[in-house]
Amino acid sequence: MSIPDELSLLSLFECEPKFLDNNIPYFYNEATYEFCNKASERFVVSICPSYSDIKIQVYSDDNNELLSLLDFNSVDRIEILSDKKEESKIVIKTECGLVKVNFKPRFKVFLNLTNYP
Repeated sequence: MSIPDELSLLSLFECEPKFLDNNIPYFYNEATYEFCNKASERFVVSICPSYSDIKIQVYSDDNNELLSLLDFNSVDRIEILSDKKEESKIVIKTECGLVKVNFKPRFKVFLNLTNYP
């Protein structure tokens, strides 16, 4: 799986990750980023580079209701599309297609589940 480097993810999510095991290198570890946007949506993003997995959980910050759960296995690539103060989004590429995820200003998901070239 091709992913942005640790510093780019730190900038995108605006928080430091929590690691499953602090004694294991980043690539073999599970990194979990927890952050909120201004629309009162809370995100928990877990990335396991060596397994090519990413899991994105979105909660309402008001009542802790789970709004969305995206769980991807065998991801080919994660790319940052935008990393700005008021806008952040990524694209996840899998063998099934593309998924664009907006974190800021509000959570949105765009699916294109046809195979890409």
